[in-house]
Amino acid sequence: MQIITVISQACDMARRKFTRGEQSMLIDIFNGTALTPGILGQHLAAQIEDSFRLYPGIYEEKWGVNEKEMIDKIKIISLDPVSAVFLELWAVGFWAVNQDAGDLENYLSGKLTLSTRIEELIGMLDSISERLEQTKNSFKSAAVAEARSEAEKAKEILEGMI
Repeated sequence: MQIITVISQACDMARRKFTRGEQSMLIDIFNGTALTPGILGQHLAAQIEDSFRLYPGIYEEKWGVNEKEMIDKIKIISLDPVSAVFLELWAVGFWAVNQDAGDLENYLSGKLTLSTRIEELIGMLDSISERLEQTKNSFKSAAVAEARSEAEKAKEILEGMI
C-alpha cells in the first residue's frame, strides 16, 4: 500500500500546480483516453493543445481557464516531465474509477484518491465476507446473490484500476 500512497501524493503535488478550473479541464479532456506507457508524460501538451484548437472557447467558458496560461504551465513554467506523467495518471485515474463526473468535486478536493477507493473496496469485501460467513450454515439464496453482486462490483472497480 505504500507505493500507492507515494503515487497518490505525487499526483496530488502535480495537480496542485493548476487552478481548480484547469484541473477540471484536464479531467474532462482525458475522459476516454488510453495512455500509452512508452510516451507517458507526452500526452498532456498534445491533449491540451488539441482541445483548445478543436473546441475554441469551449473550455475557457466551461471551466474558466486561460489557454495561454495553461499551455505555458505545461510547456514552460512549472511542469517537469515526471510531474507530467503523474498529472496524466491523475486525470485518467478519475475516469478509471468513475463512470460520470458525479464525484469530480471530491476528486478535485483530494477526498477521493486511489487510496480511498482501495480502502472502500476493502470495506466492501470485508462486508461481503461477513455476510457469506453468516449464511454458510443456512443457505439463503437472496443473501448469497446480494453478496455475489457486491463482489462482482468490487472486481469491476479493481479491474478498472489496473
